[in-house]
Amino acid sequence: MNIKNVSNGIIRLRTSLGAILGILSLLIVSTAFAETTVPERFTYNGHLLDSNGDAITTEHSIRFSLWNSSDFVSTDVSATGALNTAASTYENWNEVHSVIPNSDGYFTVELGTGTSLPDFSTLSNSTLTSLHLQIEVKVASAENSAYELLDRDSSNEVLDRTQLLSVPFAINSDLLDGHDTGTASGSIPVLLTGGLLDVSTVPGGTNQDTFTLDSDGSVSDGNISLQFGNNLLKTFAYDVTNSVFSFNDAVRIGGHLTATGGFTASGTIATESGIVINLENEAKDSVMAFGNSLGQETLKFLNTEHIFEFSDDLRTTGNLSASGVLAVESNAMIGGALTVGGLINGIDISTLANSEEDYHLKVSSGGGLTVDVAGGDYRLGGNVTQYAGSTSNSVVDESTNYIYFNTGGLVINQTGFPTNHMYIPLSKVVTSGGDITTVTDKRVFNSDDRQRTVTRTFQPEYEGASYIADGSNNVGQLLVNHSGGNLMNYYKWTSTRGSLNDYDIMLRAELPDDFVKWGSTPLSVSYRSTSATALDNKLDITMFDSSGSTVTLSGTSTGLSSTTWTTSTHTFGGSPTWTAGSGTLIRLRVYAKDDEEMHIGAVKLQYIELTSE
Repeated sequence: MNIKNVSNGIIRLRTSLGAILGILSLLIVSTAFAETTVPERFTYNGHLLDSNGDAITTEHSIRFSLWNSSDFVSTDVSATGALNTAASTYENWNEVHSVIPNSDGYFTVELGTGTSLPDFSTLSNSTLTSLHLQIEVKVASAENSAYELLDRDSSNEVLDRTQLLSVPFAINSDLLDGHDTGTASGSIPVLLTGGLLDVSTVPGGTNQDTFTLDSDGSVSDGNISLQFGNNLLKTFAYDVTNSVFSFNDAVRIGGHLTATGGFTASGTIATESGIVINLENEAKDSVMAFGNSLGQETLKFLNTEHIFEFSDDLRTTGNLSASGVLAVESNAMIGGALTVGGLINGIDISTLANSEEDYHLKVSSGGGLTVDVAGGDYRLGGNVTQYAGSTSNSVVDESTNYIYFNTGGLVINQTGFPTNHMYIPLSKVVTSGGDITTVTDKRVFNSDDRQRTVTRTFQPEYEGASYIADGSNNVGQLLVNHSGGNLMNYYKWTSTRGSLNDYDIMLRAELPDDFVKWGSTPLSVSYRSTSATALDNKLDITMFDSSGSTVTLSGTSTGLSSTTWTTSTHTFGGSPTWTAGSGTLIRLRVYAKDDEEMHIGAVKLQYIELTSE
């Protein structure tokens, strides 16, 4: 063997290695292994001599490594002498042995005792046949950069490492009875890890008519299975105990499935087309049975009558359409819509659907807790309203909902139909469990004119009026006068004093027993003054409800003055109390000075009352 220096990455021949002439090596196997068995170790015997041919007996380091190329290149070892384990030809194994040869220069090492040898069973055939052993030696005390490479053939620049052939694997024979391994015809397939056949070695078919599982008949109970995938675990099995075949997943059949006996399915039978009964069109009834023979119900197609027949009740939750005769021998309960193309007892049902009684202002369930109200006209209080209809009107769950029209429009409440004002009843809707249970039609197809609007006018001198001085600055004259041009009477208050003096006109009005509510303009007062400024003359208006509390009046109700007749109109704010049959009080406080005058004309109250029966 020859020696090459590798410390600087340059491969070159050397005539000597200090005192070392060379290494004579021999590889033998401690135990024989098959090709796919992982070798644990193998023995390396060497003979170390100096340049004179004398035995070397001092300590040296020998580094062994595996590569898949015979050619050593400069980048396989760094400048410091370290192996380049990232090299593409490096096969992930190396170890260093320190040896002291015997007196004749011989030594022995076991490769794999320092670093476990690779699992050769995981290497491809191409890698196994290209494995090479690289051997380097240096004085034990020297740096790694002093390693010298054992060159296999100094005359060939690419044959630097020793190839591992059949020695470390103890291959029994290249051929077995004249057959080699491979995928060609007549070849022997090789099992992969786990005892599996490579896909390329699986035969594409057989010339035999039968492929037999359990050929020896040893399975007496349980399943004989054909399994698909170790993780998928889908099987086609024959249950020996119950004498049935079974799949453990869904089965799709592209052609016909013919069963000469019974057909039993423990789950749902689904098809992408249909199920045909009596495929051969034989002259007999076709029957689909539900249940066993003791409680069996059937759906039959009667061949002679050419009709379908159910042996028990039929419930249809969706639409039921009949283009011909629909014959029901008992009661019929329909949860969905019933569409009839002909007549029922001679009546066209479509005309009923368009009748006023069926459509006009009708309330129907809108789904969930909502109702729909059909459009229509109604008259209430003498006014005609054209209602366009509405959908998805909410009702309250677990309640009786009352639906009606009043003067404000559609109302839905849970307290009942009103008793103190006019209304048009529509429906009573009962709800439970998040749904509508009943819809009771309450339409009466008439109008309700029991309410009327009344405007009551008080002309001076007011009926039921009283006149009060408040106790200070009350000097003046209050009298009733007449304006011929305006055809009206009016109160006149005047005072000669230099400061405003006032007087109160207290008008008491009785609310009728049929009082419902105030109208759109509940209070109006007409007035006039001789001076346009409230500093000379003015009017203050105050109103008290049935309980004697002051009512909040809209607009301006104090400091009123105008040289022309003006009407002050007011609505009521807050929450006053108005009791039918009781009274209300209006205080008109008039002011004047320096012979100026404050005039008060008509007072009007507008309210709504029920008419007598």
